[in-house]
Amino acid sequence: MKNWLVVANSARARVLGESGIAGRYETVADLVHPQSRQKGVELADDAAGRVKGIGHGTGSAQYLPRSDPHEHEQERFAQQLAALLDAGVADGRCAGLVLVASNPFLGHLKAHLGEQARKLVLRTVASDYTTLSEAELGQRLAAD
Repeated sequence: MKNWLVVANSARARVLGESGIAGRYETVADLVHPQSRQKGVELADDAAGRVKGIGHGTGSAQYLPRSDPHEHEQERFAQQLAALLDAGVADGRCAGLVLVASNPFLGHLKAHLGEQARKLVLRTVASDYTTLSEAELGQRLAAD
């Protein structure tokens, strides 16, 4: 079992396993979630400026909080990534987790991790390193 390094933001995640050579990693998974980068009007299912399901004179006093489509997509991607990490822990392929993710995605990801995976989190870094090469990742993590 090897430690996994998770480098993520709301639209992309790379899960890398230690290779045994310092600063070198093996790709476990590379996930892309393009919906997180779409415009809000492309994600929402109701017309701008309209509240779905509430008409004039219906007598409803129910307050429905407005949900942000981007926030919803970030949650969906965090759930998908957390499920992958939970499976790696359950299968015994992962000994520990280092989570490097942008805010607020790091919080979403941590919230969706299962109990066993949460216990294996060795370190968290709140930064977006998704564009860095493996060598740059090693340098940045050593400096942090």
